[in-house]
Amino acid sequence: MQDDLCVAIYLRKSRADLEAEARGEGETLSKHRRALQKIVDDKNYQLFDIYEEIVSGERILDRPEMQRLLHAVQRQKYHAVLCMDVDRLGRGNMVDQGIIQETFKSSHTLIITPRKIYNLEDELDEEWSEFEAFMARRELKIITRRMQRGRQQSAAEGRSISKKPPYGYKRNSQLALEPDPETAPIVAWIFELACQYGHSVIAQKLTALGIPSPSHKTTWDKSTIRFILNNPVYLGHIVWGRMKHTKDPDKGNGYRKKVQDPNKWIVKEHAHPPLVDLDTYNKYLAMCQTRTPSVRTHRLANPLAGLILCAKCGHKMQRRNTYGGRTMNALFCPNTSCTTKGARFEMVEEQLLSVLQSMLLFTLTKPSMTEAKSDTELLVLERKDKAIQSELKRVVIQQQALHDLVEQGVYNKTTFLERNHELKQRYNLLQKEAKHLLAQKDDLLQHDLSINSSSMQPTLVQVYNEATSPEFKNNLLKQIIDHVIYTREPDWKMTDRFDLDIYLRL
Repeated sequence: MQDDLCVAIYLRKSRADLEAEARGEGETLSKHRRALQKIVDDKNYQLFDIYEEIVSGERILDRPEMQRLLHAVQRQKYHAVLCMDVDRLGRGNMVDQGIIQETFKSSHTLIITPRKIYNLEDELDEEWSEFEAFMARRELKIITRRMQRGRQQSAAEGRSISKKPPYGYKRNSQLALEPDPETAPIVAWIFELACQYGHSVIAQKLTALGIPSPSHKTTWDKSTIRFILNNPVYLGHIVWGRMKHTKDPDKGNGYRKKVQDPNKWIVKEHAHPPLVDLDTYNKYLAMCQTRTPSVRTHRLANPLAGLILCAKCGHKMQRRNTYGGRTMNALFCPNTSCTTKGARFEMVEEQLLSVLQSMLLFTLTKPSMTEAKSDTELLVLERKDKAIQSELKRVVIQQQALHDLVEQGVYNKTTFLERNHELKQRYNLLQKEAKHLLAQKDDLLQHDLSINSSSMQPTLVQVYNEATSPEFKNNLLKQIIDHVIYTREPDWKMTDRFDLDIYLRL
C-alpha cells in the first residue's frame, strides 16, 4: 500500500472510556489521538482532518462529527480513515452499520486501525468487519439491557431518572423530586385553568403573560398543556416506561411519542410532593368527561398532509374545511400564537404543482428499449464523470497540501517541484478526459431529444390531477418532496401572495 495517503482521524469515546476516566485513568481521546498520530507519522500519511466526537451516542443521528465524516468520505475526500477500532465508527443498529459500510465501500475508502487495515472491497475484509460489527452490537445490547434494569430499579425506588426533571420540579442529590419555587405554581395554575378552559385557551393565556414554556420558548402550544395535564408525576407518582419513542420518517431526524400499555409501566406512588391536589385533579377529570369528543377519521383527506411547514414556528400546516360555522377550504398554521396568515388551499396546491413541474423532468411511464439503452449509457457516462471530478478535487487538495508541507519543512524544493509537476500532469490529463466525456454526453442527450419529441409522456401534474385518492396524491408528492416552507406575513393582503420554498428528495 502506498505511503502518501490522504487520511482523516476519527475519535469517539465509548461508555467504557467514560467509566475509565471516572476512575482517574486519564483522558481517552488524547491517548487515542497520540496513538493514531504515531501511525500517520510512521507511515508518512498526509493528515487532512481530525474528527473528535464529544458525545457518546451510538446512532449516527446523535453524532454530528460522524455525519460530517460520512459526507466527506462520500465525496471521496480521503483515501483512508484512521480509528482505534472499527466499532468506534459505530455499533448501533443494522441500518447505521449498513450506511457506514456502504459509504466506505462505494467511495473506495480504507479503514485503518492500529491492529488491521480494512478494505471493504475485499470480500474477506468485508466479512470480518461485518462479524466485528455483529459482536459490537451484541455487546451494546447487553450494556443497554443492564442499564435498563438499573433504570427500572431506580424508578421502582421512587428516584427520578429522566434526562431532566419534569417541568415544575427540581432534583436533589438523592435523585428525588422537589417542587421548583419558580415553576411549580405555574403547573398548579394550569390544572386550575383546565377545570374551566380547553388546552388551546390555556396555551394562549400563558403565552400572553410571557411565561417561558418548558422548552424555554416564548410560546406555548396545546400539546405541551395536554402532556402536563396527563402526566401522573404531578400527583406525586414516579412512572417509568409510560412513553415509547419511535423514529418518525415524516420528521426527518425526529421521533414520535406514543403512550405505552399501562401494564408495562413501573409505578412508585407517593414518591415526592404532588403539585396538584386530588380535588382539583378530579374536577379536571370531570371537565374532560363533559366535553364532546371530536370525531376522527382515519382516512386521509389532505393530499398535502405532512409536507408543508410554517416558516415562523415550524408546525405542519393543516387543512380546514369549516371555521366559525362557515364553509371554507384553507391551509393554516395550527399554532394559535403564530402570526402566519393562512391561504386558500386550492391556490397553495396549484402553485406547488406549477413550481414542481418547472423543477422536474418527471415521467411515470416505462421507457422504451431504445430509451432504456440510452439512459444506461448516460448513467455510465455520468458515473465516469463523477469519478473524474472527484479525482480532480483530490488532486487540487494534494496540491494545496504540498505548499503546507513545504512551509512545514517536510519537503525540500526539489521534492516539491517533482511532486507538483506530477500533479499538474495528472490534472491536465483528467481535464482532457472530462471534456471528452462532456462531448459524449451532449451527443447522447441530443439523440434523446429527438426520441422524446416524437412521444410525449404524462407529466406529474397530469398524474396528480387524474388521481381521485388523496392518499395516492400524498404518497406521490412524498416520493419527490422532502418538505415545503410556507411564508405569508399578516400584512400580505393579496389572496395569492404567499411563498413556497420546496426541498426535493431527488
